[in-house]
Amino acid sequence: MRFAFVLLAIVLGTSSAQDYPSKPVGKPAAAPAGNGSQQTRAPGEYLVTLAAPAEVEVIVGVYGRFGIRSIRHLGSNVFLVTLAEDPGPTTMEKLCAESAQIKAVEPNFRYRSQ
Repeated sequence: MRFAFVLLAIVLGTSSAQDYPSKPVGKPAAAPAGNGSQQTRAPGEYLVTLAAPAEVEVIVGVYGRFGIRSIRHLGSNVFLVTLAEDPGPTTMEKLCAESAQIKAVEPNFRYRSQ
């Protein structure tokens, strides 16, 4: 358990909101037909929003079993969590519903123009 907190401190100490631009929370809007953009879910990446006053250790406690590669604070209690083993959005949402300290979880979508 102590190792997890040391690792968490290292991960959080080496990242900042300035390094990683904030992404709006919520479900991404579908792109209008014909605009040439495409969205792709980034496997193993999730946006986790904590309920105030929850601490980042909650993420380790709930999702640590999937091998946390990194946790990046994006601001406003939102964290980008990268997992070694992707359980899928359904499992992530189920675990979110079981924890009062996690407000929301959603897959991280990447968008690109065509």
